[in-house]
Amino acid sequence: MTFSDAIEKVMLTNGCFASLQHIYKEFPKYRDFSGKTPYNTIQERVQRDKRFTRIGVGVYALTNFLDKIEKPEPPTKKKEKVEFQHARIQGMLLEIGELQEYGTYTPDKRKSFDGKNLGLIASMNECPPFTFSDIIQHTVKFIDVIWFNTRRFPYKAFEVENSTDFRGSLTKFCELQDFTTDFFIIAPDSRKQKYEREINKTAFSAIASRCKFRSFENIEAYYGSLLNYRKFSNLL
Repeated sequence: MTFSDAIEKVMLTNGCFASLQHIYKEFPKYRDFSGKTPYNTIQERVQRDKRFTRIGVGVYALTNFLDKIEKPEPPTKKKEKVEFQHARIQGMLLEIGELQEYGTYTPDKRKSFDGKNLGLIASMNECPPFTFSDIIQHTVKFIDVIWFNTRRFPYKAFEVENSTDFRGSLTKFCELQDFTTDFFIIAPDSRKQKYEREINKTAFSAIASRCKFRSFENIEAYYGSLLNYRKFSNLL
């Protein structure tokens, strides 16, 4: 079996697409790694073999099955628009995390981004048991997106906020205050002043210095720069 054949098998079992990190993880099920730089060989195959098409940041699909992951039409109702934008930002964060070789997790596995199921973009099906189970089960596993390091500890945590007062998100982050985790609130730029009022309250003093605000526009521009292979600064 060739490298391309094994990559194709991985994609077929993952909804006809897969991130590079997922391919690296699942590839040995179908073919042994060979050569000095097998990861580079995988990257070369997905970029040059016409049976694969890039559909996101570090995400590739089977060209013959692109109709199965067609981009849905944007919603028209206000509530649907909010949910659509929320899932869109989550999907971008997952793809960026995967490209940067972090383990990625989201509780919203059934949501989709550009026709791609979030649960199939994320490399972790469950939140790793890195601390007491009650903290994970009652709070941490509900954080919108988490990037985990190689030791399976939370490296960066993200909450996407469309309209609430930020308190729920900041309270979730407080449960991780004893870990060296960076926290990000992602929201419309128009809500930055509201965020600053909340983060400066005494209740959140333990995490205030590690919590950052990023607008939807920030994330979209960052994601777009990756799609276009442009150089970018470390925003996240």
